[in-house]
Amino acid sequence: MRKKDEMEQKVANKAVKITWFVTVMALFIVGFIQRSMDGGESNVLLLIAILSTTMLISLEQYYLSKINEDSTFKNIVGITIVLAAVLLGIGWFLSR
Repeated sequence: MRKKDEMEQKVANKAVKITWFVTVMALFIVGFIQRSMDGGESNVLLLIAILSTTMLISLEQYYLSKINEDSTFKNIVGITIVLAAVLLGIGWFLSR
């Protein structure tokens, strides 16, 4: 029974990562299309959408790690912080 729960957890974690990746990539594509249509003007709302997606996924991972008593959340937090910094840098660069 325990092995089945661990396998389900791995599948759920992989699904969350894939969903997050697809959502962020869709937001980047929509942002690129909208920026092209607006003549190069940047949109802060898309940056907020990307950052809020990152925050929601990290909060979900935190909640799941507390429930499952998993210690890998520290790695996820580190990756999330680096990713948020990269996204902020990209947003700042595009807004100039």
